[in-house]
Amino acid sequence: MASEGLTRRMFLERAAAAAALGVGGPALLSNCGDGGDGTSGDGDTRTVVVWDRAGAEATARQEFLTAWNQSQGAELGITVRYEPQATEKYEEIVRTAFQTQRGPDIFHGPSSILGQFATAGWIQPLRGLIGDDVLANADAYLQDSSELVWGGEPFGVPTTTFTIRMCLNRGLFQAAGLDPDDPPATFSGVLDAARAITAAGGGESFGIALPTAWVGFLAWIVDPPVLASNPGLTQLGLFDLGSGEFASERYQPVVELYRTLVQEEIAFPGAETLNSDTVLGAFAEGRIGMYLASGSIVGAMQSLGAQQLDFGVGPIPVADGETLQQSPMNAGFPYSVSSTIDDEESVAAVFEALVGADMQQALADGGVPPLSAEAWDSGSAAGNERLQLFRPDDLDTQWPKKPGSLVAVEGEDATTTVTKLVLDPSLDVGSTLADLSERYQRAFETGVENGEIDPDEFRA
Repeated sequence: MASEGLTRRMFLERAAAAAALGVGGPALLSNCGDGGDGTSGDGDTRTVVVWDRAGAEATARQEFLTAWNQSQGAELGITVRYEPQATEKYEEIVRTAFQTQRGPDIFHGPSSILGQFATAGWIQPLRGLIGDDVLANADAYLQDSSELVWGGEPFGVPTTTFTIRMCLNRGLFQAAGLDPDDPPATFSGVLDAARAITAAGGGESFGIALPTAWVGFLAWIVDPPVLASNPGLTQLGLFDLGSGEFASERYQPVVELYRTLVQEEIAFPGAETLNSDTVLGAFAEGRIGMYLASGSIVGAMQSLGAQQLDFGVGPIPVADGETLQQSPMNAGFPYSVSSTIDDEESVAAVFEALVGADMQQALADGGVPPLSAEAWDSGSAAGNERLQLFRPDDLDTQWPKKPGSLVAVEGEDATTTVTKLVLDPSLDVGSTLADLSERYQRAFETGVENGEIDPDEFRA
């Protein structure tokens, strides 16, 4: 990354040069439709391909874009081909598509991978392509520390605000003699509550769920309780922005908590193979007392018909003796653009529709936490009590970009290592985490020495 910042022109010149040399070149345009020239074959309609992660959010967007194609799209001569992809393998699908030069024109780019995609030249800076007012609407989440900004240039625009809460089944709390209005705020409190809920459940309900087989287990279940009391850390290995070094040893308290929950069988059974979809279904059925989740759970519960569930939330718990200083969150579902699109005007029009006010309202209507204050204040969102529980407040802080997503670490990555520690009590937690920290630090320093990583991107 160039520390002086990447202008769009500079970026495209570098990407074109890389493509010409055959080294990490960007993906080829896929919006060519059947005609191969930006049209559908009849010379009248241009097709823009959009990829997204399947789920409640995609359902809301699908309905919106179907209507958009029939109205604004028809007027502009543009058709959006909207293609949701498999949830659990989304990142793998997108990466493979760009590596094989079959990437979409616009795609939901998970913030954790945008740094890699920008470095590879697969996506382009958005300034100069889309309107300045569009970027300004998301300005609070496009600071230099954001995972969507590299070299001072924005590569993605977020559309949702996924704050994180400890989600509660209030009925199970009450059945266990616990007060759902005074939820646990520390690791020991979580452990005690999980024991009580499991005991009262008689084998039918359990204290908490740990979906260790979910691709987001580390980022959404393990990292937040650590970052909540340590604002200077980043995800994926726990890089310390102040010292410039990895501090993976700080995983130990949360690893020991989760290991105990599994070993005492007070977590929902089958943690080794649980994914998020299974957990959401079990939570909707009233079988789980606590689940650390983002606001996306509201739309999921809505789609599962769990309207009668007595739902509540609590804070992200922190280790005993520590203080909750922030609630790390993600300005989610950002969209990015392929670096080699030909029809910039059409792609820009679709992009601005994807992140615009009408789409924001459609998300709010579908129970998805929107980005804009206007959508949060709308009738559908204001009247959705569950959704309002996830409305960002002063404690909710966008998590910063992380070098762990860029390093080429030797051996197992942080996700694999931490998950194994949770599930295998025979592994020594302290020495394993120390080794993890050392491996990530070596990889980081190597990346800096090779010019592949700009350390200025990761400063406090």
